[in-house]
Amino acid sequence: MKASVLYTSASAMRFNYNGNNASIVTAKHAIERNSTAIRTIFIRIIAIFGLISCLAGASICNAELIDRVIAYVDDRAITYSEYLERHEKIRRSVPGITEEETLNSMINALLLLQRAKKMRLEAPTEDDLIKEYLDITIKSRIVLKEEKILEYYNNNKQEFGEKEFAAVRPSIEKYLLELETNIQLKEHLKELRKQANIVILPKDK
Repeated sequence: MKASVLYTSASAMRFNYNGNNASIVTAKHAIERNSTAIRTIFIRIIAIFGLISCLAGASICNAELIDRVIAYVDDRAITYSEYLERHEKIRRSVPGITEEETLNSMINALLLLQRAKKMRLEAPTEDDLIKEYLDITIKSRIVLKEEKILEYYNNNKQEFGEKEFAAVRPSIEKYLLELETNIQLKEHLKELRKQANIVILPKDK
């Protein structure tokens, strides 16, 4: 069976396992396709990198003077112009992303940045700060058992052709790590949203 992502949004992901016999010639193609799907999820969940620098320093008062505010995350504001610019950028990577997903991704980005700063993490850029936070709080805590990697290989042998387990193991491990990271990130963001004061205002006047 092949792990496939059936649905993603900025606030929720659903993973499902099905028995469709997708025709994949080599293990490389199979893992690359899955990894691309996971990277797309990651963009839809947070869409952080390249975004934080324009959001982090925007206070509510300054944002209101410069542009119309469409959302608040605690004491930070997201303006309509920031939202439009970000939506266009994300659409280049994820053409099917909705306006709601874009706004939620901006909110998620601010939440993660806040947590990183509370932990007093340091990094050259705020993008790197977010990456470091995710590495410490999520990735470093994931342990993949060898049985799970082998189980994935045995359940998806048709995707790997004549490849032996040892040859494809690194690719499987990387894919499963990305999958588990995104599952845990989804849950982490749910908790952060519960603790935050988030207000979304109508974009249209």
